[in-house]
Amino acid sequence: MWDRRSIIAGGTASFLCAAGLRAQVLPPQGFATPSGTVPFAPDVFRERRRRVMEALKDGVAVVHGAGPVESSAAVAPPFVQDGDFAWLTGIVDEPDAVLVMAPAERTVREWLLLPSRDVESERWEVERLPLGTEVERRTGFSRVARTGGLGSLVTALAERSKTLHFLGPIVSASAPVPKALELYGKVMQRVPGVSLKDDSGLLPALRIVKEARELELMRKAMAATARGHLAAMKQVRPGMTERQLKAILEDGFRAGGGDGLAYDSIVATGRNAASLHYTGGGGVIGEKDLILIDAAASVGGYACDVTRTFPAGGRFTDEQRASYELVLAAQAAAVARLKAGVYYEDLVEAAKDVFRKAGRVDDFTHGLGHLVGLDVHDVGDMSKPLPAGAVITVEPGLYVQSANYGIRIEDLYLITPTGSQRLSEAVPRTVAEIEAAMGR
Repeated sequence: MWDRRSIIAGGTASFLCAAGLRAQVLPPQGFATPSGTVPFAPDVFRERRRRVMEALKDGVAVVHGAGPVESSAAVAPPFVQDGDFAWLTGIVDEPDAVLVMAPAERTVREWLLLPSRDVESERWEVERLPLGTEVERRTGFSRVARTGGLGSLVTALAERSKTLHFLGPIVSASAPVPKALELYGKVMQRVPGVSLKDDSGLLPALRIVKEARELELMRKAMAATARGHLAAMKQVRPGMTERQLKAILEDGFRAGGGDGLAYDSIVATGRNAASLHYTGGGGVIGEKDLILIDAAASVGGYACDVTRTFPAGGRFTDEQRASYELVLAAQAAAVARLKAGVYYEDLVEAAKDVFRKAGRVDDFTHGLGHLVGLDVHDVGDMSKPLPAGAVITVEPGLYVQSANYGIRIEDLYLITPTGSQRLSEAVPRTVAEIEAAMGR
């Protein structure tokens, strides 16, 4: 039996050494979470946090990651990390994680907080790392703690800095209060003189302009997406179900190097295509149907977004061609104005003018496009002039349930100082290109 005296005397040296060694036996890389930073090395995310803290200058900022997926279904949806948190940390496999930044602190300016471990639940779900040098190495944070200490940490920092920065998101009055605002309210009730500053526009302003490394991943995602769309065009046959065609499409994404879906694939035939976000899959493809596919692969968590509409039999009818080319003309009118400094609302009006002149504007029932990046509907203030380096969709459409069709043409564009670059050019788009690709 070991007593205090023998420990002091060093009698337990071998025992303590062995215990210490056992404590340091950790899972190798590729096992346990957090697995590391995705899709870039920790220094990329450290530099992004530095830029944010340089802009904030002082105070405290808290960014919460997404909560765990709650589902009673036999096949639960996958966990998807909050975009801002993922962009700042690269930690995509830890629900309920928290980032704390304090730019004016003398030594430590950033903390990663992770939920406490539950070794019993880990036997059923996924193993998680204990705190220590390995989790610090994988994440690139020199200070990793548990979320149970979040309140005391932010209170202590706020007591010194007297400013709390809110980085978003702004939500509607009927939505739950964002976790950061809820925490800030409690801190302000307990620390006199603390003020709240709205910096919710900072992260969207930084994220809207894509880094070269982000564009590289988006181009890879687009190459995989093009392979899937081409496979669907070539292999579609009347009598197939939408679900069968969807399997061909997504197999093409994987074969092309996609490692995920940018969003749930929409494969809609005939009348189903007139439902903008159709979620079914049992429709049977008819010989004269137009098929609408809105689907894209992702690579490294980065999305792209493409929609194509094509004839099941391989040839557009005269009526189908006329409507299709009207949609294409509306897209071209908007793209002609697309360059750095343009207002999104001016693009919308350019497309609508084409439909108005044709007497079809009431059949265009949705927005013209959205920003794309780490999220398929990415952040950025589209009420302001669009900057060079932003990536945006242009996706006009016509939807007529009574005529059993919906037509949407969606392409992805990188905005440049003088115009734009179509990132989705490998996916057939014109009537001639589509019919040639289908080869019927």
